[in-house]
Amino acid sequence: MGVALQETTRLKVGPWVTVPIGARYHPAIIAQATATLDNLYPGRVQLGVGSGEALNETLFWNGRWPKWEERQERLNEGVRLIRKMWESKKPFKFAGKYFSSDFYYGYTKPTKRIPIYFSAIGKRAAYAAGLYGDGLITICPRNDISALKDKILPAYKNGRKQTGRKGIGKIAIELVFSFDKPEDLVRKSWRTLGIVRKNSWSITTPVKVEEEGKTVTVDDVKRCVHFCKNWNGMVELIEAYKDVGVTEVAIFTSCNKRLIRTVAKNLLSVF
Repeated sequence: MGVALQETTRLKVGPWVTVPIGARYHPAIIAQATATLDNLYPGRVQLGVGSGEALNETLFWNGRWPKWEERQERLNEGVRLIRKMWESKKPFKFAGKYFSSDFYYGYTKPTKRIPIYFSAIGKRAAYAAGLYGDGLITICPRNDISALKDKILPAYKNGRKQTGRKGIGKIAIELVFSFDKPEDLVRKSWRTLGIVRKNSWSITTPVKVEEEGKTVTVDDVKRCVHFCKNWNGMVELIEAYKDVGVTEVAIFTSCNKRLIRTVAKNLLSVF
């Protein structure tokens, strides 16, 4: 992230998403690291958080993987701790259910308020995003335009309403797409496509991802991937999400420099 910030002048950068629920990452570490980046690159850092996937987190839990309810509780509490570390002008005691300590203090404070986006796939998580976050992140088309409009955004707005905040905040999506035909994608990429299965959040190892990939169907990938014919189709798709309230779109490119440049040429030139 530091390299991306150093090599650009306007780009906002942040994890999408990190998981400050304990074990792998303590909220205090996330608070300190984010504030440090913001001091180096003021106003250009944002933070995305979520309740986690077993694939990335289980190793650090010594065989125990908390249920979603506990993970969401940990996330909500962790974000409260992060914000207090950013804002408190003196050391403080934090008597939480999961992150209690007699001494917390962030010596490096953000230069400006850092927005925190909450990841949400279902309605309960979207409601929590409205309660505790500055914005919402979701994955599309796992939440397609219809689900986003009729289920996710109403739950998110209800959470914001409960806090008395005005406006909707920022709505961000990770847009998963392919120019392949569904059957071609399954044939070429089945080893990594186990993550599109309905139980993917509970898959614990890359080996099991590959095992799940052996049974992935065309219907599975259609539920989780937008299939477009060309870049014009991608532009139309983004416009359709924009029409229902989406304000930011993330395109997954991995570290493929050629693909990054192609996205820039075909999408950034339009938007």
